[in-house]
Amino acid sequence: MPDSNDFWPANIADSNLTTPATILKEQATLLGEKTRQLVKGEVVTQATGDIFVHYFYIAAPTLNYRFELFKVSHTVNFYPLTLTYLNSARPIKSEEEFKETLKQIFAAQHTLNVVHSILAQVRS
Repeated sequence: MPDSNDFWPANIADSNLTTPATILKEQATLLGEKTRQLVKGEVVTQATGDIFVHYFYIAAPTLNYRFELFKVSHTVNFYPLTLTYLNSARPIKSEEEFKETLKQIFAAQHTLNVVHSILAQVRS
């Protein structure tokens, strides 16, 4: 017999949402795989009140070095979120727009320069 004091719906734990942090961590892992772990992506999350901030770093573990490429901030509902890259903040309205923006950032000359420079430092 169900508990008459339980007001939660039976499907309360059913969720197929993908968090921005999950997307960022997947991309961080892929960077490490593409560079044979010489350069990795790192995601650091801070939560303050109802705001989550995810920092995406390009890191060289053997040099104990990391470079902040961009940061993302959002509330508990994920979208819209704010992405700050090259000192410019822009609103992102959906998961699809977020993924497309990440593709642009990761393919940008600035990002390639950072990764190539860190790779050169690691190999020297």
